Amino acid sequence: MRGEIADAGANRGGRTTAHRVGELAGFFLKLGMIALGGPAAHLAMMDAEVVRKRGWLTREQFLDLLGAANLIPGPSSTEMAIYIGLVRAGWRGLIVAGTCFILPAMVIVLALAVAYVEYGYVLLAFLRADLDGVTFALGLAATLAVFTLRVNSAWLVLGGGMVGLALKMLG
Repeated sequence: MRGEIADAGANRGGRTTAHRVGELAGFFLKLGMIALGGPAAHLAMMDAEVVRKRGWLTREQFLDLLGAANLIPGPSSTEMAIYIGLVRAGWRGLIVAGTCFILPAMVIVLALAVAYVEYGYVLLAFLRADLDGVTFALGLAATLAVFTLRVNSAWLVLGGGMVGLALKMLG
C-alpha cells in the first residue's frame, strides 16, 4: 500500500518539493481556519479538494489512507492531513501539513483561554448574579445588539449606565 500511495507523485505535475510544501501549507492553514464540524466535515472537505479538485490523490488512495487513519486512535482528519502531507511532499510535507492543520485551532483555543483568564470574571459575575427578568432581557438585548447590529459597545455601556441610574432614581 505504501508504494502505491507514494506513487501519487505522478500527479505532482513536475513541481518541486518546495512548491508542493507551499501548496500543502496554504491548503491546510485554510482548512484549519475555516473548517467547522469536526473530523467528518474536515474529511469531506479534504476529499473535495485533494481528490476531486486538485487531483493530488485518487479516490482509492484517499480511501486507503482513510482506512489506515481509522485504525489509529485520535482524530482521523488530523491523521489524514499528516498522511496527505507525507504522500504529497515527503517528511517535510508531513510536518508542514500537520502543523498547518492543527495550528489555527490551537491559536484560537489559546486566545479563548487567555481571554477567559483575563475577563472570565465578567462571565462568572453574570452567571452568579441573581438576575431578574428585566436585567436578563436588557443583557440579552445588549448582546444581540453587539453581535447582530454591530452596535459599538461604548454606547451600550453608556445606555446601561443611564438605565441603571434611572432605575435607582425611581426606586
